[in-house]
Amino acid sequence: MNLDDVCIPVVYNYTGLYVAKVGLGTFRGRPIPFMDYHLMINTSSEQTWLQCEGTTKTFNQDMPLYPWSLSTTYRLVPCNTHPLCMGDKCNADGQCTYSVLYASGSVTSGIVATEKVALGYDTGGLENIELHIGCGFVQENFERYLGNNHLYGKHNLIAGILGLGSGEWSFINQLGAAGQGKFSYCFEAINWKLEGSNTYLRFGTDAKIGGAFQKVHTTPIVVTLFLTTLYYLNLEDISVGNKRVGFPRGIFKVNDRKEGGTVIDSGSGMSVLHKDHFERVADLVKAHFNGLGVEYIGSDNRFDVYFRLRGKFNISNYPSITLYFQQADYVIQNYKANLLMLSVEIVCFANVKGSMTSGPSFNLGTFQQANKHILYNLNDRSLSSVT
Repeated sequence: MNLDDVCIPVVYNYTGLYVAKVGLGTFRGRPIPFMDYHLMINTSSEQTWLQCEGTTKTFNQDMPLYPWSLSTTYRLVPCNTHPLCMGDKCNADGQCTYSVLYASGSVTSGIVATEKVALGYDTGGLENIELHIGCGFVQENFERYLGNNHLYGKHNLIAGILGLGSGEWSFINQLGAAGQGKFSYCFEAINWKLEGSNTYLRFGTDAKIGGAFQKVHTTPIVVTLFLTTLYYLNLEDISVGNKRVGFPRGIFKVNDRKEGGTVIDSGSGMSVLHKDHFERVADLVKAHFNGLGVEYIGSDNRFDVYFRLRGKFNISNYPSITLYFQQADYVIQNYKANLLMLSVEIVCFANVKGSMTSGPSFNLGTFQQANKHILYNLNDRSLSSVT
């Protein structure tokens, strides 16, 4: 298999998530033998799956449920034929099964199968590869996150999830040597008035970043003492404008009980910061706007920090936010990545205050990844970025 220049087209979803357009299956009598499905790009989970025909619980999607029985290349995975299909991963019919519980409380479960996946690349050709995917027959508690775009006059593109997290089932790890353990993306900033994008997920030799006169910032991906699908990074401090919070050394370090730490997550729109840390960053955001004479007007059940702008506001006065990772400063200069413009005069701090006592202290979501070229290198366990 030659994955030189292979990439997957990416568009954004109305909810602030990014989705990959993937060709699946082999269907007779079609001008193009595969069917295109949109899968949410998720770097915090390893399982790739989509909703299949015959599902008993589902969320709304525009495309038909995947017609697996009509694909000539769909193959069930028998139990005990794969290291990940042993014991409780087998059902009474001798089929390999999967089940994923997400941090949001959403659950998907179904059957594991092999299927042909058609990957497109810039020159217009296609590469067909065989991957293990999940055929989802039960999807629960997705209603808050997926399948609601029609309520706002938008398309319900998402039919499942493309798992790029760490783990054997992960899309990147299934590519093996051909994928060279590397993938990259550059998410365009979301425009709520439009649907679409012009960017790609890139793999292997095509997953590279940095050009002439561009400085590449590289930080290690943490090697944990426990199995995880998450990509942990060492966050040392945060600044708003030119003011650093001054967090104590090691406060963001993940421990052996999987508590704390910072993860980069393409499956989350807004960044989520543990409530104690959030308050300290929010205080600097408030102080910045107070110094400009901008009124802080409180919080509601959606966001925690609102401001009212009076008159014309110079966008150069919006503060940048810098995440100080180990060996790499991650500067978020674009004000639309740090603040949401709810109206001509109301803006809010676009980070969410986390209330969970377990799990990561900071989850870096796609809003604050937009307009950055990001490279995951699983060989040397590093994450690089360039603006």
